[in-house]
Amino acid sequence: MPLLQLSAIPAREITNATVELCSKQCVQETEFECKSFDFDNSFKKCYLHNHTHEDAFAILQTAHYTDHYRSAFEKLFNRLPSHVLTVHHNRNIPSVSPEECARRCIFEMTFKCRGFDYELKVRNCWLTEQTPVDTNGVQVHHGADYYQRTLDGPISKFICYGVGSLPQIDGYQIYGKVMIGVTLEACAQLCLSQTLFKCVSFDYSFNSKTCQMSKYIAANLLGLETDIIPTYKVMHYERMEEFLEYFYPTPYTVVLGNNEKTYRRVTPNRCARVCLEERDLICRSFDYQIEEGTCFLSSKTGSDVGGLYYQGLTQVHHFEMKPFLDCGGIITGESGNFASPNWPRNYPHNLNCSWYLQAPSFKVIHFDFSHLDLGRHTSNTCDEANDRLLIIERTPHGLVRFCASQTMNNYVSQTSNVTLQFLTNMNNDAPGFRVFYNTDWPCHAMLTEDDGEIASPGWPDLYAPGLSCVWTIAAPSEAKIFIHFTHIHLEGQSLRQCGDGYDILEVFDGDSLAAEKIGTFCGNEQSQSFTSRYNVLLVRFNTDQHGQNTGFHATYKFLYKQTTTVPTTTVQFPTALNSSLHKALTAMFFEPGRNEEDDHSVKTSVPYSVHSTTVHNTMGKDGGAITGQKWNNEAIIIHMRTILALFIPLIILLVITITALILICRYYRRRLPKRRNVPNYTFTEENLSLYEKDNIDNTNNEEETCRIECANPDISFSNPLYERRFPKEKEEEEKIEVEDIPC
Repeated sequence: MPLLQLSAIPAREITNATVELCSKQCVQETEFECKSFDFDNSFKKCYLHNHTHEDAFAILQTAHYTDHYRSAFEKLFNRLPSHVLTVHHNRNIPSVSPEECARRCIFEMTFKCRGFDYELKVRNCWLTEQTPVDTNGVQVHHGADYYQRTLDGPISKFICYGVGSLPQIDGYQIYGKVMIGVTLEACAQLCLSQTLFKCVSFDYSFNSKTCQMSKYIAANLLGLETDIIPTYKVMHYERMEEFLEYFYPTPYTVVLGNNEKTYRRVTPNRCARVCLEERDLICRSFDYQIEEGTCFLSSKTGSDVGGLYYQGLTQVHHFEMKPFLDCGGIITGESGNFASPNWPRNYPHNLNCSWYLQAPSFKVIHFDFSHLDLGRHTSNTCDEANDRLLIIERTPHGLVRFCASQTMNNYVSQTSNVTLQFLTNMNNDAPGFRVFYNTDWPCHAMLTEDDGEIASPGWPDLYAPGLSCVWTIAAPSEAKIFIHFTHIHLEGQSLRQCGDGYDILEVFDGDSLAAEKIGTFCGNEQSQSFTSRYNVLLVRFNTDQHGQNTGFHATYKFLYKQTTTVPTTTVQFPTALNSSLHKALTAMFFEPGRNEEDDHSVKTSVPYSVHSTTVHNTMGKDGGAITGQKWNNEAIIIHMRTILALFIPLIILLVITITALILICRYYRRRLPKRRNVPNYTFTEENLSLYEKDNIDNTNNEEETCRIECANPDISFSNPLYERRFPKEKEEEEKIEVEDIPC
């Protein structure tokens, strides 16, 4: 809470501290129960309190340089309203808040506290070392909430919605696979590693240890079936997909009366995404209504409105955005997002955070700022009196360094390495920034590095319409350029002549569009290669407004041409040789009509450097000098024959070996029985790497087609009951606020 301090007398004072140190001391304090602390930014002092502003005698007061912080142990637990775990608890702590109960559980020393049940009206805290696995699940109990410690492993990738299961619908196979006799952890792992279909939820029966995996979530089927007999101990879990991981889920609760924007017919993951990307307001939470698939965005959280409102078992759930805590770091992912510390709240004072982004070679980084608010600014954004966000990168032309302005929405880097540095002072803190980034192939580039790559923007995904891109490849003056197109899939017909009506790729042998055109492509083409006549090559790519494809990809390399002189090899004969022998030798080694005086040196031009040594064999004083050109030819012939004599037996031996292996494999293939064509569900430690496996692409043709044709597959909303509940005429008239995807 910025610019506020607690009116109570602090229990401990720490000098020369930081916010991180102060927070650590509060968590590790053993002499008293540290519930909150104040941090004085001007004097770097930390004040630990055993009270909070919720106590009757302590209030928050305005302060110029001090910020108030409160511990958040409750966030270390997953809350499940109107559910309890057990009646056999380890310890009862009366008259405490959920935050105090959570802290007691974290610091419990006599047993391993794994959660607690909390009675709301009487403020009763019940600590327990048991989990739903130990008690055969949870049970519905109004007026009490169950808090479970955040778990590790595959189960941490799922949201627990308590007692319930997916409803059965006539004509639909709800469960894609059912496994019997597995643990809860094994069920979560099997769902994450499923390859036959994309498993997004499962129902787990504790009585029979049955895992029922499904490609549907509750929103696809109008909610959960909660009217279940008590003896059927079953709980429902849904996968926490990419954007939902940025939120704390609290099922069956809402921020009452504070919804500011509505999206209909979207999945929970899509709702989380639009909350993160929302520009009109700082979205801090959202409520999701399952029956109609409706998303309600809000700038408030439960703490802003005095707590969440319990909705009974009505299928409405609340999701609160997690605060961003990192102050810099090294980022190597090809896409993602980050924000100023404490986002979506105001950032702290006196920050110096640096994010280093490293993209793959020959790619650039696209930044999209959904929010950028650094408080009041002077006319110069880089003035030290302002909080600043610096963008720094080193280009071939020098160091680029500037401060982001309040109106900046997008930025495209010039290189593959960019640094964002965030500097704040002790005045005028503000919400800060949230930025999304992704790496991509540049649309315009001057390439001077050897062994490089170019590709259409978006490759291997679809390129955008209306592109006009130019790449200039410049080699040193003594080199040429060899370029190889490994992939060419454009809109158009490759068998017809490429024209203005198609997306077109052109290659020019020079530094401008006026140079000779050596290649023109549209449609689907085979791999192509070109070698320039000069040291500059230009590639142009134009697309129209319709009919996109995956584009092209190419590699290039510089070729150097060198000239060298082959020295003369001279042999001296003895004087005893008579003139006739001298003439015979001369006729043997020299071509008719050639003057031996012209053969002292031979200049040859070869693509690679060749080094020869001059050999003098003195046989006499009066013998004639003969050039060694023929001697070199004879030596080359002898070497070639030797090489062939060595390699031919090796090739014959390799062919015999391959033939023998083929015959052996065919023999054993006939004799061994065929393996069953069914999946094998091994559950070993080696499968831990499958936790993060993305099962969207299931290698079937239908989903591959969807990958090419769909820009954002995560926004699709599949509900088999909508066709029954909404006639087609009504659906055509209904205006949907989010864009639809064909898949």
